[in-house]
Amino acid sequence: MKRKRVLLVNPWIEDFAAYDFWLKPVGLLYVGAFLKSLGVEVELIDLMNRYDPELQSNVKVPKDKFYGTGKFPHVEIEKPSILKFVPRKYKRYGMPEELFRNRLKRIKENGNVDVAFVTSTLTYWYPGYFDTIRIIKEELDVPVVFGGFFVRNQPHVAKKSGAYIFTKTDLRYLPQFLNSTFGWNLPDSEKDWFLDLHPAYELYARVGYVVLLTTLGCPYKCTYCVAHRNWERMKFKDPLKVIEEIEMFSEILKINDIVFFDDAILIRWQKHLKVILNEIISRGLNKKLRFHLPNGIHARLLNQEISDLLYEANFKTIKLGYETSGKLQEETGGKVRDEDVVRAAKILHNSGFTNKEVSAYIMVNLPEQSEEDVRNAVDVCASVGIDYSLNEFTPIVGTDIWIELVNKGKLKGTEDPLLLNNTILPYWWGNMSYEQIQKLKEYAREKKNLFSGLRN
Repeated sequence: MKRKRVLLVNPWIEDFAAYDFWLKPVGLLYVGAFLKSLGVEVELIDLMNRYDPELQSNVKVPKDKFYGTGKFPHVEIEKPSILKFVPRKYKRYGMPEELFRNRLKRIKENGNVDVAFVTSTLTYWYPGYFDTIRIIKEELDVPVVFGGFFVRNQPHVAKKSGAYIFTKTDLRYLPQFLNSTFGWNLPDSEKDWFLDLHPAYELYARVGYVVLLTTLGCPYKCTYCVAHRNWERMKFKDPLKVIEEIEMFSEILKINDIVFFDDAILIRWQKHLKVILNEIISRGLNKKLRFHLPNGIHARLLNQEISDLLYEANFKTIKLGYETSGKLQEETGGKVRDEDVVRAAKILHNSGFTNKEVSAYIMVNLPEQSEEDVRNAVDVCASVGIDYSLNEFTPIVGTDIWIELVNKGKLKGTEDPLLLNNTILPYWWGNMSYEQIQKLKEYAREKKNLFSGLRN
């Protein structure tokens, strides 16, 4: 019997702004690994891979800013009609359409594929997902399976793409889905796609960095976050398998930067992260690779032992999840307080880290958040010598905070996902205005400049 062939596609982003802050479709790569384990032939087109050799030979790709991150190539496109009121340019980020179509034409000439898979992340990027699906259908004339976070979170909208939607997080349901939908005859698998398999980075010709997950899930139940709803329980990958992935993919792809995107990497740190760090150090990986934690680690869980190991293991980016100061710290879940950030900063400084490596995420435009809450959070970070970034809040459908907003009548609950884009909210929502947010960003910049001047 002829082996089935599948094309995986990481779709375009269409938005007012986008930046390659270590964005890789890790879930899609696990889909590829799982399908390969079932005997399916798999190939990949990542429309957002700035390091794609063919992209770089056809388009001027902006230079990296730091550690493999940077701006995407883009073109201005027409705004969706619902966003006409926003006074900003709307863009498509990633591979040019002509190059994408040419790639698809070559696949069709080479025998075509049986099915294409398209993944998704942020819900308000769905126009880019839909355009990607439309072009696949036009060029390949094959069924498209649509999955990922947007599909799970907004299946009623995802169906409008005309693709078959797959809403499960557990890939063990995938063979049954493909068999029943397309008449395939794939075997069931007892493999745990996360614990037993590696993400299929071997499908890339070239990347600028590798993003890995060492855990799935989060035990915290922050009101603005959906991570704890994505998985029934936390899973911890065998630390030695993590090391195997680091060694294998850094060698195959000749990269220098490894990024851990776990939601809660400090949970059970003695049996998990500590083992990983000790292996990195004992194998000398810290002498040739740089490591990054950009997803907001839990400041309260940090201790001197783990901080010292992070420093010795050559971690160059450590982001602390701060979110806000004031009463909302408790009301949004009680994960972190001001004193936790102060303590964590002191611990990290003791290890040798500086504000070049350590920063905190501060949310702005949270419901009922005051400007003073944001300024105080900025002041706390500046006072303890760590950097910070202001990140505008997005209400995610299904979170506790979204449910409360709907119950209070501040959201209808039926909004087009495009209107929940954090760039758009200040123009219509009635919480913080665009002008208020710009003032807070200016305050943060001035404070940062003052802090830099004092250090120099």
